Amino acid sequence: MKFLLLVTFLLSVFSGLFAQNLQYANFTPTLFPDRVMLSISGNPATSRAVSWRTAYEITESVGEIAVLDPSPKFEEKVMKVTGTNSPWEEGSQVSMGHKVIFENLQPETKYAYRVGDGKNWSEWFQFETSSATANPFTFIYHGDVQNDIKSLGSRNLRQAYSHFPEADFMLFAGDIVSKSNEEYWRELFYAGGWIFGMMPSVVTPGNHEFDSNEGQPRTFSKHWNQIYQMPENTPAEKYKNRNYFFDYQGVRFVSLDSPSLGYYTEDSTLVLSWLEKTLASNPNRWTVVFTHYPIYSCSQGRNNERYRNAVQPLLEKYNVDLVLAGHDHTYCRGFNTKNVMLKGKNSPLYVVSVSGPKMYGLNTSFWSDRMASMTQLYQHISIESNQLEYKSFTVSGDLYDHFTISKNGSGKNKFKEGGEVDKIKQRTQIPESAKNGYSPEELEKYKTKFPEN
Repeated sequence: MKFLLLVTFLLSVFSGLFAQNLQYANFTPTLFPDRVMLSISGNPATSRAVSWRTAYEITESVGEIAVLDPSPKFEEKVMKVTGTNSPWEEGSQVSMGHKVIFENLQPETKYAYRVGDGKNWSEWFQFETSSATANPFTFIYHGDVQNDIKSLGSRNLRQAYSHFPEADFMLFAGDIVSKSNEEYWRELFYAGGWIFGMMPSVVTPGNHEFDSNEGQPRTFSKHWNQIYQMPENTPAEKYKNRNYFFDYQGVRFVSLDSPSLGYYTEDSTLVLSWLEKTLASNPNRWTVVFTHYPIYSCSQGRNNERYRNAVQPLLEKYNVDLVLAGHDHTYCRGFNTKNVMLKGKNSPLYVVSVSGPKMYGLNTSFWSDRMASMTQLYQHISIESNQLEYKSFTVSGDLYDHFTISKNGSGKNKFKEGGEVDKIKQRTQIPESAKNGYSPEELEKYKTKFPEN
């Protein structure tokens, strides 16, 4: 009996150790590719980029791609492309990062691809290139994911993809991770898994993509350029994959690295000059700017006036249609036209949203027409020749906000709120951790605006 008890005890110990090792096995680099990330590297109709990670000793970077065929025999028709590699983390010999760019693809064509070293391969992934003309399309927009990504950020990423698997890409408005270190990127890739290899990610950096060690100069993420490969039309090499633009089926998308503005005058001048040229030269009917810092703050205690004064005049001058932001861990949507003089031009519509579980309280300026707190959200945006339709959903898949913008022949916009929005109760609870950020007068103002709180 004692022997059986001993055997049972040892089995339980070893099974526990095995379970622990299994738990972390997905995070240890191997000969086979993991952390596969699909990006839009140039012309969306003709190119895509893929990055991945392996064990450090793998120094061959190869991609294979073929026009998608329902028959598994498509493997006989692959085109092989050689890529590049460098240590996943600078100065480390733990893992190797790889990248390959597929170019000269055909518009509106479905492809299958895999990556590896020529012997050890990933599974086959699939994607479709964009049209070379202004055809209708859709995309998903996420605010900050940032914290508790594996446990809570994951449900929003997965729900958004499950709800809209036909979307052309996912757009992230910065603070994708709370710290740009192995721990947080590990959680992000766990949360997104194979989704990241199927649907391209379009990204702009947030302040948490910068290291801010006290007493030391800020340094940008060592992982960002390893993971993402965006168009190379940046104002300078140092802003690679941070400030860039691409034209997608009648829309110019502009990534503005807002956390880099204001630290060094010469850099701000360079980036703002680039932004103006990018907006002024836009041949498309629509313009979407995505950036981390909001033009109008949404959460209590925030008001980035210097950033607003630098950027907003350009957004208005060049008739930007939609500005997508994060940073504030709340939700706001509106024009705030009472604070601007547009003189017949289109007013940019400003949106702030949050994808992950970190939550703040709403700003008592109440500038927006629709707002939310304590709510994880994702947005589905569709654009065709003369109409943009925007829908915001809670992580449970319920509609929270809805509007359309129609553009007439002369380029003038007409806004229409979704008829069901008035029937959807606004979620305006102040997080307990945020209540000490309000004065008694502000709390009273809040309760007057939202009596249920």
